[in-house]
Amino acid sequence: MNDFDLAARLKNVPVPERPEDYWNDFPTRIRLQLPRVAPEHEHSGRWLPEFAWSLGTSFACLVVGLLVLSQPLKAASSAIFQKEKFVRQQLSVLPSQLRVLMADEHGLHYLVAEKQ
Repeated sequence: MNDFDLAARLKNVPVPERPEDYWNDFPTRIRLQLPRVAPEHEHSGRWLPEFAWSLGTSFACLVVGLLVLSQPLKAASSAIFQKEKFVRQQLSVLPSQLRVLMADEHGLHYLVAEKQ
């Protein structure tokens, strides 16, 4: 029997007559008949890589946390904010009075002298 003959026979079989309640309750009955077995967790014997990844992730989070909360970052950011007013003031007069403003380890100073 080929696929065409099988499909023709299946189409000729009459559908059993069922009351409307049967079709309404059908999903519930099937759900109740299914076995309620909790899926077993497969415990692999490879716990060492999982432990190494979790330890590495924890260490990375600790390092990032210490860097964020450390004093060098706070000191650098406070120094930037303290100099912000001076830099803004100098930049506002830069086009009219200065040629170049330079910053080095001694602070901000003029590279080219002011126009007279």
